[in-house]
Amino acid sequence: MSGNRQLFFMPETERPKMLGLDTCGDFMPFYHEGVFYLYYLHKYSIYEVTTTDFIQYSEPRMAIACGSPEDQDWHIGTGGVIEKDGVFHFYYTGFNEGNLHREGDLNEQVLMRAISSDLKDWSKDPGFFVRPDKQCYGNLHWRDPQPFRNEEAGEYWLVVTATEKDGLFRRGGCTHVMRSDDLDHWRHGDTIYAPRTFETHECHDLFRIGDWWYMVFSNYTRWWETRYRMARSPEGPWITPAPDDMFDGRAFYAAKTVSDGSRRYLVGWQAIRANMDDKQHYQWGGSVLVHELIQRDDGLLGVKPPETIRGHFRHMSELKPTPRLGEWTVNAETIGREPYGFGWLELGPMPAECLIRARLSWSEETIACGLMLRTSGDKLNKWCQVRIEPRRRRLVFDRSNKFDNDHHFIEERYFDCGDVREAELTIIASGNVIVIYANDTALAARAYDFEPGSAGLFVESGEVRCAEFGILEPSR
Repeated sequence: MSGNRQLFFMPETERPKMLGLDTCGDFMPFYHEGVFYLYYLHKYSIYEVTTTDFIQYSEPRMAIACGSPEDQDWHIGTGGVIEKDGVFHFYYTGFNEGNLHREGDLNEQVLMRAISSDLKDWSKDPGFFVRPDKQCYGNLHWRDPQPFRNEEAGEYWLVVTATEKDGLFRRGGCTHVMRSDDLDHWRHGDTIYAPRTFETHECHDLFRIGDWWYMVFSNYTRWWETRYRMARSPEGPWITPAPDDMFDGRAFYAAKTVSDGSRRYLVGWQAIRANMDDKQHYQWGGSVLVHELIQRDDGLLGVKPPETIRGHFRHMSELKPTPRLGEWTVNAETIGREPYGFGWLELGPMPAECLIRARLSWSEETIACGLMLRTSGDKLNKWCQVRIEPRRRRLVFDRSNKFDNDHHFIEERYFDCGDVREAELTIIASGNVIVIYANDTALAARAYDFEPGSAGLFVESGEVRCAEFGILEPSR
């Protein structure tokens, strides 16, 4: 394999007509002795890549190979790793789509397991084979097992994606738990979450921070999305955080968490667009995207860039402020005013890989403000834009190459600063990936049809103040 060595790892270099199975998806992170093992789905098997900082990655290698068309794990699906007494147990999904059309006691999805003593060589365990509990659940969605030690219950749990047996159409997704004292003998537990909202809850991850339990899952019923719920007990009841229960935008998917003992990271994938075209749909699979989780005072979760990635950018680029439209004052604090439309200030070249940081505040009447990225052309022919829209309470990534025949959604997130009217922005760009952090809210996107160009500030119908602005490149 020729691994993609951009900041956001992908096992193969992105290219037109790239199939989703050539990318990576559904990361199953595991931490052991200072190393993050990122297992992921690739070409119907499970592959592995390791990192200590989410910047430098090892060469990818196969961990568990899929079987033949006659095997239950003809295609392998998501799972998770747990260690007990020096032995590593990898629970995963065995897919065989052909079983749906065969007679007999056959299932499309079955829970399976592999064993290892070193996280390198895995042996499939033929004795572990858990079919759907058809007395209580449907016979389709039965996958994505997540093992963990539930210290509160004094036992091991295996969280399973399931479907209610007689649930509503495309609303029967539920979360089932299996229980064990030793990882070898499992018994069916209970349904701990069945909101009658989604077709399925994929890629579960249950974990505890302080007094709160959290359940992260992904869903494709309405959007591609990674959501979370919170509870005082792993049994529930599970609360939907209001008004925002997402971590990122509509192309950040199948994220699961991993902790090194002091920090917890959310590891998912940022989808690629078909044919590397901004006007095409997102497709399954993409490149790894990692956020560090933040627990707010009220128990709600936010995200920020990992400190290792932030520290990767240390070389400050020289700025060349040039007012383009509107009234701009550039001193210790940069102030821009344009009461009746759009104004912007070009600040300097934007390298292909960089981190941009800015601290903005705005007047009460301001419609929108934020950053211009990848700008080019005498008439601002091409541009990307990070928009804070205070009145609409949203964060937006917009771009210039949308025309009448392009009806794809813009990238947007709920974002509310309340009466504070200020935000700290961090933008990380690498290749066609752009990741935006506004305070502790993230929004990632792709921008294919853009040269590096320049970066700057903008304001629409109001006033913006910038107390800090910097463009940083990786350390030389």
